[in-house]
Parts: sequence; C-alpha cells; structure tokens
Amino acid sequence: MDSSKPLKKFGLFQQWLAGTELFLLSVMMGSIAGWTSPYLAKLDVQENPNSELPIDKVEASWIASLINLSRPVGGILGALLVHIIGTKLSSLFVGVPIAIGWVLFLIKNSVTLIYVSRTLDGISFGMFFSCFPLYIGEIGHPKIRGALIALVMQGLMVGNLCGTVIGKFVNLWMFATIILVPNLIFLASFSIMPHTPHYLIRRNEIDKAAKSIEFYDRNADVKNQLEALKEFIQSSKSLTFKETLRELNTPVNRKALIMVNIVFAFFQLSGNYTVNAYMEILLTNARINVVVPSDLVISGNVLSIVSSWISIYTNDKYGRPVMLLISSVGVGIGMFLWGLHYQLLDIGYTNPNLQWISIIALVVYQLSVPLGLIPVPSTLISEMFAPSVKNLSASISSVVSGLCAFAASRSYQPMVDVLSEKYVFWIYSFLMFSSGLYSIIFIPETKGKSLAEIQEILSRDIKTKSNKEDKSSDDDNRVIKKV
Repeated sequence: MDSSKPLKKFGLFQQWLAGTELFLLSVMMGSIAGWTSPYLAKLDVQENPNSELPIDKVEASWIASLINLSRPVGGILGALLVHIIGTKLSSLFVGVPIAIGWVLFLIKNSVTLIYVSRTLDGISFGMFFSCFPLYIGEIGHPKIRGALIALVMQGLMVGNLCGTVIGKFVNLWMFATIILVPNLIFLASFSIMPHTPHYLIRRNEIDKAAKSIEFYDRNADVKNQLEALKEFIQSSKSLTFKETLRELNTPVNRKALIMVNIVFAFFQLSGNYTVNAYMEILLTNARINVVVPSDLVISGNVLSIVSSWISIYTNDKYGRPVMLLISSVGVGIGMFLWGLHYQLLDIGYTNPNLQWISIIALVVYQLSVPLGLIPVPSTLISEMFAPSVKNLSASISSVVSGLCAFAASRSYQPMVDVLSEKYVFWIYSFLMFSSGLYSIIFIPETKGKSLAEIQEILSRDIKTKSNKEDKSSDDDNRVIKKV
C-alpha cells in the first residue's frame, strides 16, 4: 500500500482552508446584496407608510444602485493595495469598509447613512473582485483553482439567503448587528494566513516564500517550484506603471482583457444584480399570491446555493466556456419568461395558472446564475493574465463590472416607467443569449492548465490568426502581380 496517498489527498488542505475563509467574506458580500430585496419592499412608503424608515421609489433606486457606483473606486483601491501589500492583506482589508458600513446602521435610521453605507459596500465589492481572484490564482493548484473560485463565489448565494431570511423577520438595526459578527470573525481568522509565495518572492524574502509554498501545498517540490516562480514573476518585478500599461497593450494581454471584460459586461448589463435587488417587488408586481413573494425569494436563494455547490464540480469538470454557455442560456430563458408573464398581464390575461410562469422563471434563473456567470469570470481573472499585468487587469475588470452594474441598476426603474417590465426583461434575455454565444465561440478553455500554459494558448491563437492574415495578404499580392 502506498503510504504517500493520504499525504497527497490532504496536501492541498490549506488551500481549501483559505478558500473557506474567503467563502465567509463572500457571504458578507452576498448579504450586502441580499438585504435590499426584503427591505426595499418593507420600507416602501406607498405600501408601508409607517415602516421604520419610509422611502420612495427614487430613494430605493439609489439604495439599490449606489453600491455599483462606488465599485470602480474599490477596484482601483484594490489594485493599489495588491501592489503595495500583496493579495492576502488586500483580501483581508476588504472586510474593513463592510464592517464600518454595518456600524452606520447601528447609529441611526437615516437614508443618508444608508447611502454612505452602500457607498462603502460598493468599495468593498470593487476590492473583493480585484483582490480575491489574484490571491486564489497565486495559491491555487491548477487542478482545483476553478473549484476554489466556485467555493468562494457560492458565498454570495449563501449571503443572499441570509439577507432575505433575516431581513424578513428583524428590523434594520438588528440585521446589521447579526451580520456584523461573521464579518469580525473573518477579519480575525484570515489575518493569520501567510502571504502568498508570489508576494514574498517579489519582496526577495525567499526563505519565507519557500515556507509559504510548503504551507499551501504539502506535496510541492519546494525547490523546483520556488525556482519556477522566481523565473515566472521576474518580468514584472521592476515594471513602472507606464511599462505595465505598455505590457497590458501587447496582443496576448489585450486579448485576454477584452474577452474577460465582455463577459463581465454581458453579465452586469443583463440586469442580474437588479433582479436580485428588486426580486420581492418584482414578484409582487407580477401578482404572485399562490406563495408569499418573500418566501419565494428565500426558496429561490436556497436553490442558488444548491446550484453553487454543483458549480464546484462542473467548473473544473466541463470547463469555462461550456458552463458560461449553460448559465447564460438558463438566465436568458428565465428573463424571457418574466417578460412573457408581464406581457400576458398587460393584455388582461389573469388566469391563476399564469403565476407559474414567474415561479418557473425564478427557479430557472436561480439555478442557472451560479453555474457559470458568477464563478467563471472571476476564475478567468485568476487564470488568463500574465503576472506583470494581473493586478492592473483585475482592477480594470472590477471597474468595468461596477460601471455596467450601476448603469443596469440605476436605469431599471426609468426603463420600466418608459418601456414596461416586459420589454426590459426581453432586452435582458437577448443580452444573456448573446453572452452564451460569445462565450462558446471566443472564450478559450483554461481548466487544469497552469498560468504559463494559458499564456501559451493565447499567444498561439494570436500567431495563428496573424499567419492566416499574412497568407491572405501574400495571396492578394500574387493576384495583383498576375493582373
């Protein structure tokens, strides 16, 4: 019997531990997004004029969208912190603005303080997506990197569930008190994790880097991996910001940046954040009464957690483009069904069975989003960029994602007022089907490949395209000469 098998089996335990720590942080991010669904409905001045903090539609729209307006600031701040203090400490500091934001809820019931809190939450969101994929990319073994990203990202669904369940039963002050506790636990527990080998090598702390390699992978050939890492990141060690921009503009890195940001833009512009923020109101406006809308939202979030657990397996089993396709098509179907429901309501069709269209749409939507659209874009950030530009690329992606999410969430209510719900959801559906088509055609497969191998794939594709263009040009020149 091979006595090394137990060691191999548990050699990556510390990587899973780090992923679990970030999962807790992700739960905090999900609760930030999740609490708006019950509270925007509970605080609506028209429906509940005697609520603890009555708000109108304009205030609700700003509460829903401010988080995305400040995300670009967090994306830039996250990139600066990664450059200065590394991916581990940067990921840790994501929890600081969140904690301050919840403390503001404890001071006073005030729309202004909620605005400030949501702004801080947006900064955390931007930092989160700028930092944690880089941290996972630096510590994660290629065989489980996608699974680690999926593990972290499913915390968003768990947090959403916490926000909708707790928000249904308690006031804002109590909600903030409850959610603040795991936030403080994360800040205490993640602080004891070591820096990544990449960061320590950049600081020329070779002995600590060797210990870090051994900590995160007990089966690693420390000497050879240390030498490979030193060679791999040497190119980025002394680059200035201007040189980094020039490096980002090389064909390989530019191609990766464009591909990743198109995926993020599709996801955010398709109203996915907006749907979560307005879910209970959406179902109420659809005249759902066979199930209490708030209970239906909770059930949907449970389904999303189940789906997110499945994505831990499917993300590395079936690959990035396939899961993006499946996820995008599923969300597109859900959006289309919501639009169909509102269309039937608009023409006066009021059969009680009509409610099941929106219920099915909710089920399809909640099962589809976590399969690919949530974990894969962050996985691509951790995999597709050269070390010299990874930090800047993640920051740009976070900024683009935040701006697109703000545009979608802030424009939702005005679009509904002008176009009605049916056309808004059909627009979202079209964008999601386009996202799936784009992903399966243009996104390269990166599962199970090292960062160096992925760079080679991107380079090979560009060279192939360049050779075809050169050949076509030569053929044209021959034709011209003959003429």
